[in-house]
Parts: sequence; structure tokens; C-alpha cells
Amino acid sequence: MNRGLMLLGACVIAIGAPRPTLAQFGPPEVSVTATLAKLGAKAATTNIPSDLELGRSVTASLVSVEKIEQFGIKGMHEGARVTVTRVGPDRIRVEADELEPVAAKSIVTLRIGSDGSLTPVAEHAAARRPSDGI
Repeated sequence: MNRGLMLLGACVIAIGAPRPTLAQFGPPEVSVTATLAKLGAKAATTNIPSDLELGRSVTASLVSVEKIEQFGIKGMHEGARVTVTRVGPDRIRVEADELEPVAAKSIVTLRIGSDGSLTPVAEHAAARRPSDGI
């Protein structure tokens, strides 16, 4: 009888225990092709990974200036090099640079929403030093 009650108690505990969610298993998957499309870029090679893993990057070529300008990268022209690096579970760093007609470079950090949306992250204010007198 006691064994039966102990087994019943163990089953109740196991059923009622909290279950881990998907967020607890690791960062969400970020589709490379979908992210590049949102940025207005096209992959530089055909053998790109399907998902952008944490710490990895992919290089692309800018095809739509209007799309990338929505994220704060201004002054680039079609054909500029675009490098997307996953710097955090919910963040990517986008660098765009070109040499022609004038050497230019622009970098932004974007937050990846749970629905795959991209939003610019506000840059941190420069740290104040005690010698600044502020």
C-alpha cells in the first residue's frame, strides 16, 4: 500500500513539475535568407547556412538601398558589401561598407524579435569618467 502511494505521489510531482520552454534550450533560429531579404541584401555565395548561429557571420551584397536605410544604414549604394554577424541570442550586427564612389562604412546593431522582426538597438551612451567633472 505504501509503495502504491509513493508511486502515485511521484507521478503527481512529475506531471505537475514545470516543463522547460523552447527559450530555455538555446537561442532562437535566425533564417539567413529571410534576414538578408529584410535588409535588402543577397548572399555573396550559394553555399550559405540556413540558420545564422551565435558567433557566425555571412557576407552579402546590397541590392535594395531603401530596405537597409530603414535600419539606420545610410549612404550606401547598390553592390555595397553587407556583413551580418550574430552577436547575441537576440541580436545581430550589420556592417555595410563600400569603396566606390567614396569609401564609406556604417554599422548598426539590430534586435531580433520572436517573430523574426528586426529593430535597431539604441547605442549606449559613452561612459562618463570621474575626471569629466560630470
